[in-house]
Amino acid sequence: MKNVKAGHTKPVVCLDAGHYGKYNRSPAVPEYYESDMNWKLHLMLKEELESYGIEVITTRADKDKDLALVDRGNASKDCDLFISIHSNAAGSKTNDNVDYPLAIVQLDGKGNALGEKLADTVKQTMGCKQNANVWTRRGTYGGEYYGVLWGSANVGTMGMILEHSFHTCTKMAKWLSDDANLAKLAEAEAKVVAEWFGMTEAKTTEPEHWYRIRKSWADAKSQTAAYKSKENAIKACHIGYSVFDWNGKEV
Repeated sequence: MKNVKAGHTKPVVCLDAGHYGKYNRSPAVPEYYESDMNWKLHLMLKEELESYGIEVITTRADKDKDLALVDRGNASKDCDLFISIHSNAAGSKTNDNVDYPLAIVQLDGKGNALGEKLADTVKQTMGCKQNANVWTRRGTYGGEYYGVLWGSANVGTMGMILEHSFHTCTKMAKWLSDDANLAKLAEAEAKVVAEWFGMTEAKTTEPEHWYRIRKSWADAKSQTAAYKSKENAIKACHIGYSVFDWNGKEV
């Protein structure tokens, strides 16, 4: 294994779903909320990373819980990597000319290589027109501008914010609204992270059983998401919906 802290027998990754509740509605696709996408994708990415044998923790168990930015970063203490999941915005109105993915890394530059690979993977997976970018941003007093990066750096964890294109772009907001597309992102990003840790072994080929979130089993059109993990499905389930196993049994 590579890039793990002394004493770790396997990599430990902390995932943060940016924002909480219903936050950052797309002006281009009104049913899209950045906070909803962040939550779904971070749970899918968790499952994919775990399939490589990577240990994954999340910054919170409740989507609607507000957590201070620095505290999100601090939650990655003793981890090898911190990733905060987001989609970006170019102003407050629809802008179909800006769609590049972005990795914002810590000022020390240690995350540049991984951030570049992840951002480029987002570009390739989502079909963005513009090239991926890697940025740093310095605050007024010389330290990290972003609270999550300040917090993760403060506890000694390499961290980044991964912006999945722009939800102010109609095409990208529609793409991110499809759970099947999010599953593709999770799989592609997990592969990059696993390779960075030197964990390239093939994943298990056991039959996949999915837990689906619906109003009722018969109402397939009401499905909001599907997860391999029952725990993750329950976390993502909202009032008025239930979790069903692959046989249609409510769990």
